[in-house]
Amino acid sequence: MRVDAKQLARAGYTYLGRLYSEMDCQAFVERCLYDCGMKINLAGSNTWFRRMTWTGSPEECSRQFGKIPVGAFLFIVSNDGREPAKYRGDGIGNASHIGIYTGQGKGAIHSSSSQGCVVESRFTGKSINGGWNRVGLWKNVMYDVEITAEGGHEPMGNATVSGGNVAEPINMRTGPSTNELIIAKIPQGDEVELLERGQKWSKVRYQTYVGYVMNVFIHQGDSETIVPGEMITVSKIELESVYDKIGDMLGLRG
Repeated sequence: MRVDAKQLARAGYTYLGRLYSEMDCQAFVERCLYDCGMKINLAGSNTWFRRMTWTGSPEECSRQFGKIPVGAFLFIVSNDGREPAKYRGDGIGNASHIGIYTGQGKGAIHSSSSQGCVVESRFTGKSINGGWNRVGLWKNVMYDVEITAEGGHEPMGNATVSGGNVAEPINMRTGPSTNELIIAKIPQGDEVELLERGQKWSKVRYQTYVGYVMNVFIHQGDSETIVPGEMITVSKIELESVYDKIGDMLGLRG
């Protein structure tokens, strides 16, 4: 479902004064969404930042959309290395705080740990040290501007995921290892946005998720040309086909 951005901003005012000990910054945002009809629970502001459809500085947002839309999510992001371990090394940084842009007097409403409660603070629309320096727009919120995935993190291109069993989706994980948590299951044949290519895993964006998928499930274009220094990815189906051909050559089939 999608929620109305202005309704989301208005929902925040009903919690002014609520103690931070009762409702931290993430819980405040999720409660406002709940009041708008959406039930969601994510693991902290870092997960929220990585869930956004579009991210950028306030200046970038104003240039691209003509303004910062009411109901936009606001973040404080730094490169202090204090993000959760599962996000370290992804180059996105530590999103230590989240709030909602109200547009009322250019205000931001949030649950403040320093003030100990839900407050409305000034947001001038500029990147200021120690202040809101990232804007996040999410496809599940209806703003008065059209958003796309342009901006934020630069993509390498589009790719398709596929595997051996058409009925079985491909796992997207929080890190490049089968020991990492599964954050999404991608239906085979769906398109993903390729962000980074590794030796065995690639970092991709699927819908609002950013995570890692094994290279054997990723296919970029129709070219079979081997480019030095670039990993080639094949599906389980292709591997099985190779094994069948080898079996035919050795007289092991039929």
